Amino acid sequence: MKAQYSAILKPIQNSRGIMTAEFIFSITLCAGLCVLLFALNFSLSMAEVAQYIAFSAARAHAAGHVDQEKQEQLAKDKFAELTNHKVLKTFFTPGGANWFKLSALDVRGGGVSQKSFDDFYPAYSNGDQRIPQVGVRFSFSPALLNIKIAFLGSTAEDPDQGFSANISGLLIREPTQKECWELQVKRRYSAILDLDQRFKELGSSGANKYVPMEDNGC
Repeated sequence: MKAQYSAILKPIQNSRGIMTAEFIFSITLCAGLCVLLFALNFSLSMAEVAQYIAFSAARAHAAGHVDQEKQEQLAKDKFAELTNHKVLKTFFTPGGANWFKLSALDVRGGGVSQKSFDDFYPAYSNGDQRIPQVGVRFSFSPALLNIKIAFLGSTAEDPDQGFSANISGLLIREPTQKECWELQVKRRYSAILDLDQRFKELGSSGANKYVPMEDNGC
């Protein structure tokens, strides 16, 4: 009976091959760390690309145009142009590698009837005493970073949710031609006529001949 127990215990006391097991564990751990570092660095790099897309869309939106709807359309067109570029669409479009996801573009014009980014931060709102924050915004979700690594587990606290961050581009929007006419040129013309009765007579006699001329900044 003792000989049987000795035969069973003998392989357990044998340490040959333990270095192979340690090597396999170490190489797997190192490979997992390399994958994690690659995913992190590549995600941060593409986040900078997403920030450039936001800036370009905000810059297109900021330029003056006929009305605010045209300005917003320019921002959406620029966003679609960049995300569908032959190089970037591989990473950003659902039909590509789908490593990174961008939500739909949210344009905040800050016009009279339009929303601004102040709605996201009501605690910092200062009423009508401050220029409203306008621009574009979308969410950036790096699916590449949401992975499971051997011996390390999942990189995300909630794998179903993953990671997400808001990318914003805020630029002061130039007034549109419609806003210049309605809010400044037209009012300025009326204020000049109200300065003197003679101006009113001249203005009323040639009101249909008045041609407003404004520069890009009203």
